[in-house]
Amino acid sequence: MSSIWLVSCPPEKTARVRHEIEGIEPAAQLVRMGTGAEVAHVAEQMRGGAVAAALYECGTGAAAEPVVDHLAHACGVPTVLVLVEQLDAGCIARLFLAGATEVIAAGGPAASRDGDAACTGEGPEDVLRSEPPVDDKRFMPGVGASADAREVLTGSDAPDAPVRPRPPKIASVATPSVPSESASAPCDAPMPSQATPAPQPAEVPAAPHDSEPPAAKAPAHASARVEEKGDQPSAPLVVAISGRGGCGKTTIVASMAWCAARMGLRAAVLDLDLMFGDLYRLMGVEQACDLGRLVRDEDSTEIPLEAIEQTAMRIAPGLTVWGPCALPEHAELLGSPVETLVSVLRQEADVIFADTSVFWGDAVASTVSHCDRCLIVGSAGASSDASASRAVALAARIGVPKTRMTSLFARLGAQGCNEERAMRFEMSVGLRSHVRIADGGTSVSELLAYGKLADVMRGSGAFVRDIQAFTQELVRELGCPLGAWDERQRMAGAHDQGRSRIKLPWNR
Repeated sequence: MSSIWLVSCPPEKTARVRHEIEGIEPAAQLVRMGTGAEVAHVAEQMRGGAVAAALYECGTGAAAEPVVDHLAHACGVPTVLVLVEQLDAGCIARLFLAGATEVIAAGGPAASRDGDAACTGEGPEDVLRSEPPVDDKRFMPGVGASADAREVLTGSDAPDAPVRPRPPKIASVATPSVPSESASAPCDAPMPSQATPAPQPAEVPAAPHDSEPPAAKAPAHASARVEEKGDQPSAPLVVAISGRGGCGKTTIVASMAWCAARMGLRAAVLDLDLMFGDLYRLMGVEQACDLGRLVRDEDSTEIPLEAIEQTAMRIAPGLTVWGPCALPEHAELLGSPVETLVSVLRQEADVIFADTSVFWGDAVASTVSHCDRCLIVGSAGASSDASASRAVALAARIGVPKTRMTSLFARLGAQGCNEERAMRFEMSVGLRSHVRIADGGTSVSELLAYGKLADVMRGSGAFVRDIQAFTQELVRELGCPLGAWDERQRMAGAHDQGRSRIKLPWNR
C-alpha cells in the first residue's frame, strides 16, 4: 500500500513538491494543507498509519524546526521531507537534529552552489553565514485542518505544471569521525576511508540552476538523456591524456580537483581508466563504487538517475568521484553511459575533471572530443615525447583544436626531469600553451600511496604551489564562478595588511 504524504506548501510550489515526492515514492498519494500546524495535527490523528510529511519553506527553514520535531518524535512519522529556498548550514543541521530525513535545496543558483557544504556543515567553502534566531517554543497542536485548506492531489488529478527532471543527488560516503578543523583552514575537509554510500534520506541534492523550472514535464521514472549543447549553461570539462603511463596524470587530475573544491567549486572527477584505474585510492577510498552499474542496455542511451547517485563517491564537500568498473570486461560497454554521465554532470557541477587511460575506448574518445581543455601530460622517459606527439595528433583528428590543448610537464626537478628535458617535451608536442609542475618528492608519493591527498594539498611545497596556481588560472579562464573565492582572498589580503611584518620573540 502506498503512503499518504501530508504536504504543506504554497499552491504555486505544489508541482515541485509533488515531483520530489514521486522521486522517492512514485505511487504516493498527496494531501496538501495550508500550514505545517495542520500537517502535524492530521499526522497525530493518523498515528500508526503509512504517513509521510513534506514541508516547503520559503526561507531558511527555521520556522519548520518545531513542526519537524513534533512530526518525527510525537507523531512517529518515519519520513519528513523539507524543501528550503535559502540555504543556511546551521538551520539545515538543526532540521536534521529535529528529525528531518531529507532536506532539499529548492532555491536558485546560490543555493545550488552551497548545497553540498550546507548539508554537512563543513567543506572547502568557509563562507560566514548569519544564522536566524532559534525558536525555543515547542509546537503544540491545536489547529485543525480546515476543508478549504486541504486539497487531494493524486496522479492525474494534480494540476499540470512545468517540472524539470529531478537532478541526481550526490551520494555521501561514510566518513570516520575526525576532529573538526578551524575556520581558518576551509579546505581541511576529512577524507573518507570507505566508499559505501550513506543512506539517502539525509541528503541535500543540488538545486536547479533556475528559480523557475523550464517547460518540460518529467515522469517519476525520468531517466538521464544526452542533452544538446547550448540549451543551458554547462560546466567546463578538463581531460588529461598521455602517450604512456606512469607520468603522473592521475595525481595531477586528483590534485587539481581538490584545489577546485577548495575554491568553492563543485568539482566532479571521472576516472576513465575504466579497467584498472585507482584514482579513488589517492583520495582515501578503499573500495570504489562500480561504474558498471550505469550499463543497462548495450543499445540504450538512457541511464536512470538513481544509477548516477549510486555510483558516486563523495570524497569531501564539493568533490565527488565516479569510476572505474569493478569488472574490467565491462569497460567496453560504457561508451554511451559515460557520455550521458558527462551530460548530466555538466548541468550539476561547476567543473569536471577526467583522467584517462593510455588505451582509448569509446568512453575516452567521446570525452576527449567534447572537452573544453585537453592536458597533454608528460614526464621523463625514453618514448615520452614521441608518444605525447601521437596523442596530440589523435586528439586533433577526433575534433579537439590545438587552441584547447595544453602541454603539462610533470615532476620537474626530479631525476631526469630538468629544464632541458621539459623544453624538449614542449618542443616535441608543439603547443603554444604549456605549464610545468614541480616534483613533490618522496613525501608526496608516500602520502598518496596511503590515500592522503588531503595531507598533501595542505602542504606548502613547490608541487602544491604549482598545482594551486595552475588550477586557479585554468578554472578562471574557463569561466567557472569564483566570486566567493575572490572575495575571501581580498578579505584575507586586507586582514594581512594590518599585521606587523616583523617577528618578535613573544614566546621567549
